[in-house]
Formats: sequence, C-alpha cells, structure tokens
Amino acid sequence: MDAAGTEAVATGLAVADWAVIGGYLAATLLIALLVRRRASRSGTDFFLAGRSLPWWIAGTSIVATTFSSDTPLQVVRMVRDGGVSENWWWWSMAAGHAASVFLFASLWRRSGMATDVELIEFRYDGGAARALRVFDGAYQGLLVGGCVVAGVSIGLAKMLSIMLGIPDGTPWQAAAAWGIEIEITTAIVFGLALLTVATSALGGLYGVAFTDLVQFVISMAGAVLLATTVADTFGGVGPMMDAAGRHVPDAAAHFGLLPDASASGAMKFTIAVWFFMAWWARAPGHGATAQRVLATRGERDGVLAMLWFAVAHYALRPWPWIVVAIGSLAVLPPGTVDAEAAYPAMIDRFCGPGVKGLLVAAMLAAFMSTVDTHLNLSGAYLVNDVIDPLRRAVRRGDSRSAGGIVEDDRSPRGGRRDVLLGRLLMLPVLAIVLAVASGIDDILAIYKFLAVIMSGSALVLILRWYWWRVNAWSEIAAMVASVLVGWHVASLDTLAILPGRPDEHFGARVAITLATATATWLAVTFMTRPVGDATLRRFHERVRPPGPGWRRFDGVGPRRSLVEPLLMAAMVTAGLWLAVVGIGEAVLGTATGTRWWGLGLLAAAVPCLLIPWRRVSTGQGAV
Repeated sequence: MDAAGTEAVATGLAVADWAVIGGYLAATLLIALLVRRRASRSGTDFFLAGRSLPWWIAGTSIVATTFSSDTPLQVVRMVRDGGVSENWWWWSMAAGHAASVFLFASLWRRSGMATDVELIEFRYDGGAARALRVFDGAYQGLLVGGCVVAGVSIGLAKMLSIMLGIPDGTPWQAAAAWGIEIEITTAIVFGLALLTVATSALGGLYGVAFTDLVQFVISMAGAVLLATTVADTFGGVGPMMDAAGRHVPDAAAHFGLLPDASASGAMKFTIAVWFFMAWWARAPGHGATAQRVLATRGERDGVLAMLWFAVAHYALRPWPWIVVAIGSLAVLPPGTVDAEAAYPAMIDRFCGPGVKGLLVAAMLAAFMSTVDTHLNLSGAYLVNDVIDPLRRAVRRGDSRSAGGIVEDDRSPRGGRRDVLLGRLLMLPVLAIVLAVASGIDDILAIYKFLAVIMSGSALVLILRWYWWRVNAWSEIAAMVASVLVGWHVASLDTLAILPGRPDEHFGARVAITLATATATWLAVTFMTRPVGDATLRRFHERVRPPGPGWRRFDGVGPRRSLVEPLLMAAMVTAGLWLAVVGIGEAVLGTATGTRWWGLGLLAAAVPCLLIPWRRVSTGQGAV
C-alpha cells in the first residue's frame, strides 16, 4: 500500500479514548495514595524508598524514567533525518552503561549516599568540597532537572497539539483575559505536570517506582500495538519499507543498521566518537540511575538493576518506534511534517477509538514517569545537597562531613521536615521548566547540548572512584571548563546541527570539550593540595575501590583486580550491540533477506549477556 491508501482513520479523541486516559490517571493517583504513609515516614523513605527496592523494580523504573513522551519523537526524527543507523548516537552509550554495571553500581551502593551529589563531600574535604556540593546540587536539581522536564513537556505538547486538533501556537483565551499569554497545549501539559507533582509528593520514590512499572507496561504495549498496526496496513514490514524507500535518496543506506562507511570525514569522526568517547560520561552513573541503585536492597540488587536496565533500554525498547518511523516516511514524506511531530501524527492516522486513547495514555505514562522521577530527585538534591550543607555552614559547631536525609532520619521531626521540604521544592522546578520550554522547540537539540557540556567532566567523574589524587578542585575545573567550552562550540555555526540532516559535527563538539576540560582539570589537580588522608581512608574503607589507584591505602590482604569486571563489561557491551543489530535484522530483514542473519546475531548475544548475569546473580563479576 502506498501513501495514498493510508488515510486517517480517526480525528480527535472519542469517549472511549477519554475513558482509557481517565482510568490510567486514576490508577496513578491510587498508587500514590496507597504508599503515601510509607513515603512520609522519613527522608530515606521519601527519596530512597527506604532502600528496599528489589532489582527488577529498580531496573524497570530506570527504563521507564529514560523513556518519556519525547523519546519516540526523537527516535522517529533521527530515522527520518539520518536513517536507522543514526540511532548509534545513543546505542553506542551501551558501553557506558555496561561499565556502570560492573565498575560503579557496587561502589555506589556501598557508599550509602542519599544522592550522587552527596558523594562530593564524602570523597573530598574542605570548603571547596562543600561549595561544590551546594553548587552541583542546585545545578542538577534546578537547571539539569528543569531542562529534562522541559524536553519531555515539549514532546507531550507536540503530541497533544495533533491528538486534540489544536493548531500550534493557539493561545488559551481564558488566560489571555487575565493578561497571561500561554498556549492551550502548554497549559494542558502544565496541568498534567501539576498532577504529577501531586502524585510524586504523595508517594515519594515508593510511588514513583511502583507507578513506573505500570507506566512501562502501558508505554511498551502501546508502542508495539502502533508498530504492528502500521506494518499490517502495508501488508508487512517489507512492503512498508519499499513504500518508504521511494521518499529517501538511498533506501539501502537509510534503512541500514550499521553506520555508513561512505559518510563524510566529519561524520566518520562523529561515529568514532560515538564508540570510543561519548559513552564515558554515562559510565560512572548519576542522577536517577544512581538514585535507583542507592534505593535497592543491597549490592547484588543494585548491580542486577543496572544490568536489566541496560538490556531493556538498548535491546528491547526502540524497535517499535523505528518501525513507525519507517512507516511515517511512506505516509508523511520528508518536508510534509515536522520530523518530531511525525510520531503523534501516525497515532492519529492509524488508531481508532479506544486504541488511540491507549496510545495517548502510553505517552502520558512516559511523560509522568520521567517528570515524577526528576521532581523527586530535584527535591532530594535541594534538600540534601543545598539546604543541609548551608544549614551546617551556619551551625559552625556541626562537624558532620556529609549530612542531610540519612542523618536527619535519626530524628522523626527531622525526617518529616525533609519530606515536607522535598514536596515544596518540586514547584520551583516546574517554574524552571516553563522558562526553559518557552524558548525551545527542538527536543533533540536540548539533549545533545547537555551531552556536550557534560562530556568534559567524564574522566574526572570516573577517576574520582579509582584514583586518590583527584580532589574537589579537579571537579570544579572540569565542570567550569566543560560548560564554558561546550557552550562555545555548540554556538558555532560551523559545528551546528543542520535540520533534516545527520548531526555530523557532534563528534567534534564532544572531542573539543572533553580534551580541553581534561587538560584543565589535570593541571589544576597537580597545582592544588591532595585530599587529607583521613578523608581518603574513610572513603576507601567504606567503598573499597579496586585497582592500583588506591594502593597507598590498601591494608593487609590480596588486592582486588579490575580484570574480571572489565571483561564482564566488555562482554555485556558486545552482547547489547549484537542484540541491537540482531533484533533489527530480524525485524527489518524481511525486506532485505537478512532475517536469519539477525537470528544468528541474537544467538551470539545470548551467552554474552547470560554469563555476566549469572556471575552477578552469584555475587561475582562486579567490583
């Protein structure tokens, strides 16, 4: 079937759709109400679910958090603009998450921190450490959290604009009467965000994690249903790809699973950066990833949670969106629709009453799973890493080296205070979201910008675990240099993202930022004094990092080696990449005759993932 035969089957939302959406929202609120008492007991309960999450809940929660309303929009845009292989921009990050599993997850869980930012004051000493912790807490809690929530809000607004038949830019007349200029879709998204604030404030991380299970199932079910509906409309994936191939210059290259070997020099360099450099920033873990590991029952659960997340995130999640993206090229040829609006447009064209409601509920679930996580996490940063260190600075007699949620839990009054503060501080993040979202319309550009400015700190965040000489000034220098250089290179016209084309200059932006920031922080490290031995020894005794970087603090006994964790990380990386290509060939191979090749790659991926899984399950393999 060609594009002419794929007319829309429905317009707007029917009563059945609203019933499905209402049922989902009611279920979300019910979960929050059921766990509200547990969440209100203490800061640890509210922000870390009492450190009680089993691996399968924590891991699924991470997957749900990284799958938001903007994620399918980004994937569809990349496939439409640059081809299926453009997804290696994020598939390549599998190496970083594999390293997280075997080199960092155990360290995080042994640290016992309340947030990843709290580690700063535990790992370093002096006023620089406290200042860095406060700054990074505010930076992560407000700016980064605000940018992430803004991105998913823009994605949901684009979806609602199409689903509700509201033209982009339509003002909300009721607000205009009060002198407030706001678009209708923006107002709806903000209302949904306020509902998410309510559920997140009621249930804390308990509610977030358990709701994420429901949200992930709904989101994946909706994505698979849409993909199969689109493919069946054409008579299968093969005919769909044939129809889509008429609207791209080189169908074989556009639908190929591996990066194009004939690409320009700049694109080849970017591909090299994908596989050998860009993933470094993912390896040490941060934000929601670290929070879920810290919230697990123990080291084994923390490592298994990360491993399950890596498998689901890379091997299972993206293929329904890629199928829809290819179908959209046949139905909506390039230039006929905004690339990031193609996914909701396909929902509107191919889904009837009830089914469309499920897809909208799936997008709402994806939106809320990301928003509730980042609201809870932002509250944790602001309470634990901004307010508490400042409070201790005022109390000059307070000698605690790292305070906040865990210490205040010793006092019921202190625990309830932290919960109340965390709930109230979710609102400023929404204000940041409105400010950021009002000036940005390109979702992918937000994340690529964040990837560039965060890349410069990658090595210092890795080595602070494995080399005693890193100090607070190292991180400060890396952060400042990364933001300044990354901001500058991202603003250069010669390195800009060109609409409708692959981002061939991403590699140059990352490499320049990383090289400059690394040279800066290394120089600063050797020009400043080391961290005191007492602080380093305390860190080493609790976290027990292996390798040669802490030799001077080792006690009696055999040194723990990094060889097996590195081998396990390499094996999982290979398994994930084999699974990505194998599933892709199995799904798309009906048109190219490579399905059996894909199944062979999947067979090779199984032992690469199963052997490390068994090692971790028996308490081996990780550091």
